[in-house]
Amino acid sequence: MKNIKLLIATIICVMLFSLFGCSESGKETIGIIQFGSHGSLNNCYDGIIAGLTESGINLDDYNVEYVNSNFDASVSQTQANNLVNKNASVIIAIATPSAVAAANAAADSQIPVVYCAVTDSTVMDNYDNVTGSSDIPDFSKQLEVVTAFMGRQDIKIGVLYSTEESSSPVQVESLKQAAAAYQGMEILDSAVADITTIDAKTNELIDRGADCFVNLLDNTVVGKLETNILPITNEKKIPVFGSEIEQVKVGCAASASIEYINVGKSAGKSAAEILEGKKASEIPVSRITEPNNYYNSEVCSMLNLTIPADISMTDVAE
Repeated sequence: MKNIKLLIATIICVMLFSLFGCSESGKETIGIIQFGSHGSLNNCYDGIIAGLTESGINLDDYNVEYVNSNFDASVSQTQANNLVNKNASVIIAIATPSAVAAANAAADSQIPVVYCAVTDSTVMDNYDNVTGSSDIPDFSKQLEVVTAFMGRQDIKIGVLYSTEESSSPVQVESLKQAAAAYQGMEILDSAVADITTIDAKTNELIDRGADCFVNLLDNTVVGKLETNILPITNEKKIPVFGSEIEQVKVGCAASASIEYINVGKSAGKSAAEILEGKKASEIPVSRITEPNNYYNSEVCSMLNLTIPADISMTDVAE
């Protein structure tokens, strides 16, 4: 009798797994793929968890499987395939490479994908059963901050971007369009094929005459901000302006920053709606655009930058 009961329980678990994305514990699986670790993506993850719980999802009732791709798109694809094979109830993907990987992996299944912090959301338009939250930088406001700190408009701005992130070339063009409103401003951009070339590319832009750097919402580049970029620029007293608050906390001079906790919360709430029965196609994509201004007084002092009095800013060093 015990053997029969065990066999029945096993069959039920297998059926639940195939129908509802259950793990071996019998719980539904929520998969979360984070492309890599830096402040804004970590905030996205925290926001996702907050969005799920604030929406009434008890995470103890689920198997939450979190994986980190360490800025390797091929790893994201493997992780996405694994979550599809486990029949996850929803896959939440943080940053564009992970989002594309998840959407590709889930394309032939019924598994919904919720993306988070995909700047150019049009890259996801060709996929069904997908929704998410998009972070849209306001480069006009970013350049207001840059020119206020630099004290002039005729500056050369260095920009690094990764060829692995489809939204980055779009951001470069948007930045150039915003720069056209400033007399004498020039954008010097350089593509990074992989993380091993970041040091050389940073020095290349300095040799080309960059007066300062502006970060895009480019995870590959931002992931090497502390270890590779800032040590070079600080030695040469060249300011780097971040794309969000966490970059300012770790050494950028200032930024017009989107709040990534909010980007994550929006994605988490969308995932909660899916878990409660909605289809991804029924949930509109949310777009977070409005920035807040931050600066790092310690960094500005080191770089001899004057804090502008004519724009509202918050000091992250306080």
